[in-house]
Amino acid sequence: MEPPEPRCRFLELPAELRLQIYSETLLTSSIITISSAKLTGECSDVVHRLWGNDRSPFPGIPLNHEPVIEESYDPSLLSVTSPATIPLIPGFADAPGRDRPRHACPSLLLVNKQIHHELKSHFNLKHARTASLFLSYPSGLHVFRTLAPSLVSQARSVHLAGIYTPTTFSPTHRAYLPPSCSQPNPSLPSAAAYNAKTIPDSPSQLADLIKSLFGPAPRHAIAKLELRIYYPGDDSYSTVWGDDCSPVVVALRNIFTGDIGITVYRGRHGTGVQLGARANRERRRVVSTVWRRLEEGRRGEPRCGSWVVDELWPDWKVVEEGEEVRGEIVVTSDVRREGGEGGGEA
Repeated sequence: MEPPEPRCRFLELPAELRLQIYSETLLTSSIITISSAKLTGECSDVVHRLWGNDRSPFPGIPLNHEPVIEESYDPSLLSVTSPATIPLIPGFADAPGRDRPRHACPSLLLVNKQIHHELKSHFNLKHARTASLFLSYPSGLHVFRTLAPSLVSQARSVHLAGIYTPTTFSPTHRAYLPPSCSQPNPSLPSAAAYNAKTIPDSPSQLADLIKSLFGPAPRHAIAKLELRIYYPGDDSYSTVWGDDCSPVVVALRNIFTGDIGITVYRGRHGTGVQLGARANRERRRVVSTVWRRLEEGRRGEPRCGSWVVDELWPDWKVVEEGEEVRGEIVVTSDVRREGGEGGGEA
């Protein structure tokens, strides 16, 4: 005689209580910041932190960095001018620099079919999506996609902020300035070496994330997607639109339907692009674009690249349907094909 199957006491609880337990267990904060931070301290402590006790550096983030998932809003984790660091105390290099939030959703999904169904149904409800995810680009995006991709299931908004420097694209149309008219380029952020010599495939990671939010068959319904990307250099404007790996190009290519608002900030030392997107009911893509001046780099002005961190964050708003949209507007055809490519690009 076979022994009876063990009872699952958890499933005997009322459904409302189980859903409350899911919310309390899976998400401990309504705002989460994801990035990487540089280890600082004595060289021996940094080496021990990275390599001691059979450890190895987390691949795909800058050299001597560690991944960070912060249960609060931390603008230093998004900044390219005053980035966050993890100071190491001699003798305590093994201590964790920052706590990480619980993201046990993948494990719970495997318990049984009933819990899998309850989790999927619960986090598809608008009221269950309360978190705002703030990701640095590209490091925070890589950490998110590698360590905690399930957090998007609990997100109401996703915000990415960072810098983009092309590796293969070279602007072909440059405005020539004689030496007497050219301007110096003060302390622009630059790309760094990566742990394990592993460069993340940031365009593919960004494309996968945006497809899951605004693709032909979106898996997650969020209230807002926002990108704030800084392109350094006085000739960077052509990189925004001409480089296939540009985050703005990747975003536009993978948002099949929705209302997209783009604000382009053009400056003497770089270009900033803010892109916001939300779903609409008409199953069409509407793109509005506004151009503004970016003041930075001179005496009394913000440092070059500091624009990527919005002064209003972590607060944000959604432009509701019916509100006035200003700027140049492009409306593409309805997208009704399943599994194929969507509407045209703006």
